[in-house]
Amino acid sequence: MSALIISGYEIDEKLLQRLPIQRCRLNVCRAACCADGVWVDWGQAQRILEHAALIQPFLPHSRRDPQTWFAELHDDDPSFPSGRYTGTTTVADPDDPEKTTCVFLRPEDRLCAIQVASLAHGLPAWSLKPFYCCLYPLVDEHTDEQGQRLAQPRLTLDDENDLFARGGGCREACAHAQPVFQVYAEEVAFILGAEGYRELCRRAGVVPRL
Repeated sequence: MSALIISGYEIDEKLLQRLPIQRCRLNVCRAACCADGVWVDWGQAQRILEHAALIQPFLPHSRRDPQTWFAELHDDDPSFPSGRYTGTTTVADPDDPEKTTCVFLRPEDRLCAIQVASLAHGLPAWSLKPFYCCLYPLVDEHTDEQGQRLAQPRLTLDDENDLFARGGGCREACAHAQPVFQVYAEEVAFILGAEGYRELCRRAGVVPRL
């Protein structure tokens, strides 16, 4: 079977399989996906820092120093637009099963301070939020298992990682099966675009949710 290519991405079979799952509920999962922080392109990290004054009021006082928001810089991954990346730092979190969470996760409502700040200032919810936060639990793969560059980036489910195994998979069981990509329609539309998402629905024979 030939690869399914939409909006420049190969769609992995994992997203087309039908499973009896639905999106997790924040009051149940308590934002478990945020336990380890996230990798961020260096350019996007700089953009977040440029908007520090917008974000700071939505964080606890102890987390408002921008110098504590990001870890060390790496410069060896071409899958990031700039080739350089960093990670958000983590802080102690008694409400998380792993007892740590991303510095930007608000303890009072388990929401991302970057997203809350963006909405409060009339910006799109994901305008400043790290790319891989917006995309998770999906991921765009640029290399194969041997580290060779793929001809087309592949959009797949990011389920082969320790965080997913520890309960940070953004899913819970339900009674009816549906294509995995439909569970995460917003994330699919984020990377493929609205028309790309609808094209995927058409090719899969399902009614678009968005």
